[in-house]
Amino acid sequence: MLYKQFKTSCNKTKVLLIGDIMLDRYVFGKVNRVSPEAPVPVFLSEKKKEVLGGAGNVFNNLVSLGVFTTLITVIGSDAIGDEIKKNLKKNKKSNKHIFIEKKKSTSKTRYLVNGQQLIRVDEENKNEIDKQAYSFILKFFKKEITKHDIVVLSDYNKGIFSTKLLNSLIKISNQKKTPIIIDPKNKNFDAYKNSTLITPNLLETSQVTNLNCDTDKEAEKCGKIIMKKYKIKNVLITRGEKGLSYINHKNSIHSSTKKIEVFDVSGAGDTVLAIISICFANNIDIKESLNLANKAAGSVVGKIGTSVIKKNELFKDNINKIINIKDLKTLVEDYKKNNLTVGFTNGCFDILHYGHIKYLEETKKLCDKLIIAINSDKSVKKIKGTNRPINNEMVRAKILASLIICDHVVIFNEDTPIKIIRTLKPDLLTKGSDYKKSEIVGAKDVRSWNGRIETIKLLKKFSSTKIINGLK
Repeated sequence: MLYKQFKTSCNKTKVLLIGDIMLDRYVFGKVNRVSPEAPVPVFLSEKKKEVLGGAGNVFNNLVSLGVFTTLITVIGSDAIGDEIKKNLKKNKKSNKHIFIEKKKSTSKTRYLVNGQQLIRVDEENKNEIDKQAYSFILKFFKKEITKHDIVVLSDYNKGIFSTKLLNSLIKISNQKKTPIIIDPKNKNFDAYKNSTLITPNLLETSQVTNLNCDTDKEAEKCGKIIMKKYKIKNVLITRGEKGLSYINHKNSIHSSTKKIEVFDVSGAGDTVLAIISICFANNIDIKESLNLANKAAGSVVGKIGTSVIKKNELFKDNINKIINIKDLKTLVEDYKKNNLTVGFTNGCFDILHYGHIKYLEETKKLCDKLIIAINSDKSVKKIKGTNRPINNEMVRAKILASLIICDHVVIFNEDTPIKIIRTLKPDLLTKGSDYKKSEIVGAKDVRSWNGRIETIKLLKKFSSTKIINGLK
């Protein structure tokens, strides 16, 4: 039910977004030696990636979810600004009002080795925007607000939001009865007075209240102080690994996070802001909204670099782990962009037994994402005979999808999965030890793109055929 409600909400919601936009650069490489010139590591660059950060990441998250978004922002007349404009042009289903000012655009360049940041280099000018840029923002804000369901301000304290501008935007939003959500960076929360909802993080909350915010009770106390002092209707405190705390005059709701492997926290707050904005604009239950935002944040921190959330990641359960080849190809491309190793194996998996589980566990140890391709009922009959399969393809797919080690299941009709292998181009291909590597379907192809072929030792006493014959 929530999936349908959220999907419908994404398709009909219009968001007016204003904020500090920046360019997030990622340089991937390795360090093998120390410089002879000074006691510093020598970084060998191998790959580069550029994505939008700040309000640009909020924008990309909203657009990725299918939300029509109008962005109002200011950039500099420099090479970084040109790259930001180029990245924004990729999103056609949106509206952009960009003021180009004679100032330095903001960029953050991160150098990474094996997924770990070695150093971050920032370029920025935090001076307030000039009068022309100020007038530009107000002009288009007044023009656009009545066409949108909600206003979102992404304040990264990079010069766009003066207290005067913030007060004007909040006042206009309240006059138009349009909710306004703000992700704050200004330590003076007077600038955010009378807003509908603000989303400070743990540190920002502690700084503005001079109180600890570690426990749920402490978060509630901090939230109520902020609401009362600054006349803000709702406070959502993003508390990192401790989850989210939502406080308003009626109640307080907390949503804890699941323990996951964190690769990069860059932009997780932007993802939360995007999800909450959609939910708030459509009156989706607060508890459900928080759980959704938590899940989205958990998904993006599991990727390297500033990343966006997609609908299929938000509602990834046992059913939609089972996926068609077109959607799976998109996911695999995304995994590879984030340096995740994609593993692939295939089989009938008619009656799942302990031997299968051990085989899949060993395969999963060799990759980050495991794709299991299964023969369709038609394909199994052709290979095994008319009495097979015992379990139909959807039953087999759902059983495999219920395994935590399985990331995706795809069904194929052909005798072999060669078409899928060539489409997905996995980094790893595995089969049981009863195969020679040269005999494995797709081995030659996988080697052609420098992938690995591995044979996994099988437990000989387990097989579907033996189980079936034993029951006769």
